[in-house]
Amino acid sequence: MGRGLRHALLVSTACTALAVAPAAHAAERAAQVAQSGQDAAQRFNVPPQSLDSALTAFADQAGFKLLFAAPAVRGLSSPGLTATATPTDALNRLLSGSGFTWRFTGPKTVTLEKVAVSGAVVLDPVTVQGGGGRENPTGPVPGYVAKRTAGATKTDTPLVETPQSISVVGAEELEARNAQTLEDAVKYTPGVVLSYGSAGDSRSSWYKMRGFPVTTTYYRDGLKVAGQSWQRMDSFLMERVEILRGPASVMYGQSVPGGLINMVSKRPQDAQSAEVAVEYGSNNWKRVEGDITGPLDQDKELLYRITAAVQDSEGLNGIDHDQADRKMIAPSLTWKPQPGTSVTVAAVHQVDESRGWTPRRRYTTAAGTVSSKTYMGEPDYDRYHQEQTQVTLLAEHAVNDSLKFTFGGRYAKYDLDYRQVWPGSFQANGLIMNRAQYVYGQEAENYAFDARAEGKFSVLSTEHTLMGGVDYSYLNMKDGFGSRAVETSLNLFNPVYGRYGSQPALSYTDADARMLGVYVQDQITVADNWIFLLGGRRDFPGVSSGNAYQNAYTGRFGVAYKTDFGVVPYASYAESFEPQSGTGWGGTRFEPTTGRQYEIGVKYEPPGTNLLATVALFDLRKQNVLTPDPDITHLCSGSRCSVQTGEVKSQGVELGLTMELAQGLKGVAAYTYNPIEVTKSNTASEIGRQQSDQPIHTASLWLDYGVQDGPLAGFGVGGGLRFVGKTTNNASNVTTAAYVMDEMMLRYSTEAWRLSVNVRNLLDREVEYTCTKSATQSMCYLNEPLTLTARVSRKF
Repeated sequence: MGRGLRHALLVSTACTALAVAPAAHAAERAAQVAQSGQDAAQRFNVPPQSLDSALTAFADQAGFKLLFAAPAVRGLSSPGLTATATPTDALNRLLSGSGFTWRFTGPKTVTLEKVAVSGAVVLDPVTVQGGGGRENPTGPVPGYVAKRTAGATKTDTPLVETPQSISVVGAEELEARNAQTLEDAVKYTPGVVLSYGSAGDSRSSWYKMRGFPVTTTYYRDGLKVAGQSWQRMDSFLMERVEILRGPASVMYGQSVPGGLINMVSKRPQDAQSAEVAVEYGSNNWKRVEGDITGPLDQDKELLYRITAAVQDSEGLNGIDHDQADRKMIAPSLTWKPQPGTSVTVAAVHQVDESRGWTPRRRYTTAAGTVSSKTYMGEPDYDRYHQEQTQVTLLAEHAVNDSLKFTFGGRYAKYDLDYRQVWPGSFQANGLIMNRAQYVYGQEAENYAFDARAEGKFSVLSTEHTLMGGVDYSYLNMKDGFGSRAVETSLNLFNPVYGRYGSQPALSYTDADARMLGVYVQDQITVADNWIFLLGGRRDFPGVSSGNAYQNAYTGRFGVAYKTDFGVVPYASYAESFEPQSGTGWGGTRFEPTTGRQYEIGVKYEPPGTNLLATVALFDLRKQNVLTPDPDITHLCSGSRCSVQTGEVKSQGVELGLTMELAQGLKGVAAYTYNPIEVTKSNTASEIGRQQSDQPIHTASLWLDYGVQDGPLAGFGVGGGLRFVGKTTNNASNVTTAAYVMDEMMLRYSTEAWRLSVNVRNLLDREVEYTCTKSATQSMCYLNEPLTLTARVSRKF
């Protein structure tokens, strides 16, 4: 059972008076044990730790569903248990002196109860999450350490048994770090480099995985989000974020070789609960969030959830006249007519209003240095209005323990009205900046589905989980674009706004994209220790973003060996493909670029602990890359002068650690060594050079400590550091020095209330992450300034 069950009940704080259950209750409990047939002796290994963590570890090992109140046991500790004992004896020893007793409320379900000072048992209202004594791979992450995932294989698989690099960030960690963007969510993950700092681009998410830019490979609940890079999803919707590194085309079709990110949405729960939160912070940040879920009927066949947020702010980067507003509502309904069958319908409607992309920049010219707070567009003109609606259907039906069918489908509609005056180059005096005016409009509709069947069976001494599926997506998009030079330039040292010309006309184009693929995968276990993963996929002729492609075949193979002491070495091979635009000499369409990766690694999950450590070494190649054709360059221009003989190599080592230790210490750590360079090109100067704006070394550490007992129980402190090595902008040959970003968190929690303060860039440093230079100017992009956000939340 995962640690998520420790959040199962919402009741009062832990008893301070210790008592012994009355003898009558003890006799009743003994009778329940005898009837349950669950009292055979077994080996337990539960290290000393907080009581809630110890209880969760016990439930994992006993195979019980354990229901208890996380707030009720907060601040209590357990001496642990290493012994061969019956589950009842083990549970009695873990609860000794805690003021709690227990009783069976199902064949394998145990509910904890407080004992009042008088000796009477106090029954608290029961709120249940999870089930079957195991973490749900699409449900809440229990604490910081996820044990299971469906992102890499589309089956319920332990992370430690997945022969590929994958990280999971859960809602508790996101809340502790007050993650406001997808960049925020993944910035402590191995192999991930943020393209524009953790504040990112208000329009979209831009990041690199294993050195390759990721702009459109973004999934929610296993389905691609409308096929567009422009869409952002609110972080309050995230139950967990899965970061899959390396080629993933076998399961997901076209994708960049570096990997992909899948957001798992919050879903209806069968426990009644609600939360309301209010935030206020720097840049006039104001935000209200609400989340309520529970059953609609007594039998808990119908479950509901409504998640909503309203945000009003002056951006995320501290720039004058900026804006970043949002309205989001996400209702969902789940029907569970019988065990193993569920149907969920979830909708999201989100409206974003901003100025467009206004990154924090510092310009230096002959006239001096421009303030990084200066707005360089036109506040009264610039507008980025994005409205998106998604309706998702997720269904699952288990015929029996051996056969299951799963379906996911989505309809998405997207509208964009975008206009912005964009800065250009400085005039010779270094005072006046030339600008251009851009207008962009888009209307898009997207249909996507993924249907699969999963069967489990045995052949001789092997256990198989065989899964096959088909996915399809259709995108209809109408794009409009217009631009022109602005009549009036701007003096950035003394800006006067409001002088710009009429809006340029839009020129529209229509585009359709269709993608269809079939895939098959077999997960094989031999003698309980060897794990093999085989997968293959065929994508049929299609069109993606206007780029036609023929059949594409991808495959993968993995093997892992699970030891009895928690060490799991593995090796894997995986492939990917991306459609390529344009045609070569003679009009022949380019073939898709391909990715292939060899990876070896070790995962370590010590038995009886909440810790997962990983080491991965990888060799990743992107092939069929365009490079100039030396034979015909003098005869043509553009892509027609190219041939597909180029190659980019990404190699490296990734270290990752996620932990939740005794006495309230949690944390994540990562280190990545990743040289990425062009290995084949007809442009000699490209070969052997580190890719532009890509650091070789990155490292990060986030620690979160909560006081477990005593007068300071409920207080917590956290902090993080991110190191990014030096980078070079190859276009202007400017190197940016390595840097470290910092952040800190303070909180105080009671049973129902939580007050937290998050601070980033404590010393308000102007930290550069990439720089360019021209004849008239030098410019550096800057990470976020000092930012403080206070949050108050109340749970019901």
